Amino acid sequence: MPNTLTRWDPFAEFHSLRTAMDRLFDQGAGRVGMARGDELEARTLGIDVVETNDDYVVKAAIPGIDPKDVDISIQDDVLTISGKFEEKHEEKDQHYIRQELSYGEFHRSLKLPPTVEVDKANAKFEHGMLELHLPKRPEARARSLKITPQGVIEAEKQEQSGQ
Repeated sequence: MPNTLTRWDPFAEFHSLRTAMDRLFDQGAGRVGMARGDELEARTLGIDVVETNDDYVVKAAIPGIDPKDVDISIQDDVLTISGKFEEKHEEKDQHYIRQELSYGEFHRSLKLPPTVEVDKANAKFEHGMLELHLPKRPEARARSLKITPQGVIEAEKQEQSGQ
């Protein structure tokens, strides 16, 4: 029986791992409303949360949706953003070559810190970008202490650079 050599490809194992990872991410980790056959699944909405001295800012890109179709609620210190991308069928004789646009429901819930003044929260929606401002209670805002020549300590609100 003749001996045969099989060439070992060190990247073959990496390629199969990479393929498995790509498949995992394509199946919905963070994708909004991917259609699977006739079934539309709710997806998690990606967000950014930024903390400033005075508030928390929550940003979410929701292009192609009417602002009136976005629901924002805060209950028991949990912020929830939800809505639905509607697919509009205008032409009856369409034959998709490739379909990557996402349709269906999306949602995101986020536990807020107890320092948020929920009653003073406000939102704006412009060019497909949702931006929520959640003010902090005054006692939670950054302060610095200064000692005067008389020995009295005074508290001052810290100014954030760039604002």
